[in-house]
Amino acid sequence: MTTKAYQKLEASFSEIIDLDRVIELLNWDQSVKMPASGATARAKQRSTMVKIKHQKLTAEDIPDLLNEAELHKENLSDWEQANLHEMRRYYNEASALPSDLLQALTYKAAECHTIWETARIDDDFQAIAPTFEELISLTKEKAAILSETSSSNLLYDALLDQFDAGSTYADIQPIFDELSVWLPNFLQNVLDNQQETIKLDRNIPADKQQELATWLLDKMGYHGRFDTSSHPFSIGRIGDVRITTRYHEDNFINYAVLCVMHEGGHGLYDMQLPKKWQSQPVGGALDISMAVHESQSMVWEMQIGHTQEFWNFITPKCSKVFEIDNDNPAWSAENLCATSNLVKADFIRVDADEVTYPLHILLRTKLEKALIEGNLSVKDLPDAWNDEMQKSLGIIPPTNRLGCLQDPHWYLGDFGYFPAYLLGAMNAAQIFDAMSHDIQGFNSKIENGDFNHVKEWLKINVHQHGCLHSPKELIKVATGKSLQVDIYKKHLTTRYLKA
Repeated sequence: MTTKAYQKLEASFSEIIDLDRVIELLNWDQSVKMPASGATARAKQRSTMVKIKHQKLTAEDIPDLLNEAELHKENLSDWEQANLHEMRRYYNEASALPSDLLQALTYKAAECHTIWETARIDDDFQAIAPTFEELISLTKEKAAILSETSSSNLLYDALLDQFDAGSTYADIQPIFDELSVWLPNFLQNVLDNQQETIKLDRNIPADKQQELATWLLDKMGYHGRFDTSSHPFSIGRIGDVRITTRYHEDNFINYAVLCVMHEGGHGLYDMQLPKKWQSQPVGGALDISMAVHESQSMVWEMQIGHTQEFWNFITPKCSKVFEIDNDNPAWSAENLCATSNLVKADFIRVDADEVTYPLHILLRTKLEKALIEGNLSVKDLPDAWNDEMQKSLGIIPPTNRLGCLQDPHWYLGDFGYFPAYLLGAMNAAQIFDAMSHDIQGFNSKIENGDFNHVKEWLKINVHQHGCLHSPKELIKVATGKSLQVDIYKKHLTTRYLKA
């Protein structure tokens, strides 16, 4: 039987999550609709909302209510106990952090992101460097405070935990080290055996790409808002989910198809979280793990979106919308699939193929850890980036726009996020392996565009669990196995070496 203390906590956290949704909408508006002239006012608005949320989360009665509820937790259901666990986790973090620090961080992140928008276009790292240094300083201050209650002496661990609860660098380092050793030789093997593709012979206008993308999202079962932004992203929960993409006329595959599937996968996850718990932490309302969240986008983008069956399905629609001659060999399903799987060293992470993508993440993980631990200065970041890019991919970005200015994450203060992309890719390979064995006639369903079975399998095995389990436990629940790097390596080897 639910206790009164627990009931009061649910009511308080429902309001906290309402505030969190408002902050998300302010962020969405800034990236999608807001004129640049509103940046200063928006930074203040976001800062104010963070302050109010923090005050609510650290209200005087919260610790007593938590203690009372925990004392009688045997009276709670499994979901309620998991919810209480998440409440305690969020309270402990919030109570450790001063409100003025959180406000300063929020304001500085908004200011830094606004400068980044222009600095990236202008290829002007010096324009953002001073503000970026201030943001890193505040981030390190936050990490130091959170580390005081941790057994780890790494500031970086406190930031990793923000994006994948319970994750530490000691956990991911063996996996990342193994891939760091394995990937370069594997990449060279793929390049040596790769077949040539036929270059696509025309650019596709943005409006035609949007028509295709909207149709594809409908086929996936995504029915939320869909916009454009300088960097694709997704937000929202249950009834109000919003995603964005961007278009390049000479690269419809990456942006009108694969990126859209990626963000659509995020959106489907948010749509299918347990509705009963949508206003509570256990319902996934505050994101326990971006490694899980990213796995849901990469199941669609990396796993399904690169199969021949998928391109057999979508090619006729491409030909119709883009008005392509059906006899054009460059636009055949076989060539479009081969083009989507083309492996090459590229500067841009979101344009990277499935084989080189992990190398992009390993580079960013190494550099952001060095920035936070004080082993790399902001002024040296561009050169360090270029050095690591040459070591891992054999190329040097000619501009910072193609180098350390390409991603918004650091300039939003999101240090510790990047490892979730690689963990997500590994989770996705394992989930896809399990799902493709569980769903009868899986390949033919993909080829026919029947994605309902995929959507339902993910809902039952992943989405509807919300935060009932820890991130590591959830993958085991969904696939029957703990995360295994060998499954990921086998997937890449099978797809790219036909082994």
